[in-house]
Amino acid sequence: MLRKSLVSIVLLTIYLGSCILIYNTETNNKSIKTTSIENNTNTANYINNKNTQTNNEIIGTLTIDKLNLSKNIYDINSSHNNVEENVTILNDDKDLIVLAAHSGPGYIAFFDDLDKLDLNDIVNLIYKEKDLVYKVINIEEQTKDGTIEINKTNKQRLILTTCSKKDKNKQLVITTEKIDA
Repeated sequence: MLRKSLVSIVLLTIYLGSCILIYNTETNNKSIKTTSIENNTNTANYINNKNTQTNNEIIGTLTIDKLNLSKNIYDINSSHNNVEENVTILNDDKDLIVLAAHSGPGYIAFFDDLDKLDLNDIVNLIYKEKDLVYKVINIEEQTKDGTIEINKTNKQRLILTTCSKKDKNKQLVITTEKIDA
């Protein structure tokens, strides 16, 4: 059991290290610079406080009917905004929301079926008391190098990301655009 926990922690550290985003405004690509996700992952806090999540920290709910997924999203500064217990928000700008979660085995692999999404599938997000509907417009795998390349646009988007199941050196990036419901 201890060995499995240690392997999980090592794999999590590798995954999290590869998902750091950098903000670059001088190119046609955009990514968001945030604090290291490792700093947001606090396993001890999760173990001690997993039943003390407070509703005032919830800023939204991600729902993907096709995947039978519905998960609360916690404020970016909340201790519950970590991949050890929830879908994690990496960027919470109304024009570009970026969410990450585990895939693979385990009860915290909330994005395990993310690879089953297809173009034009619908993703729903209640975000800061607004019902938002998004349509999948791009599905790609990018190299895990600590960034996610995001093309600039004036459209409101939601990006979903997790590790690739096909290649451990890649990450799956699903881009969606807001549509009028």
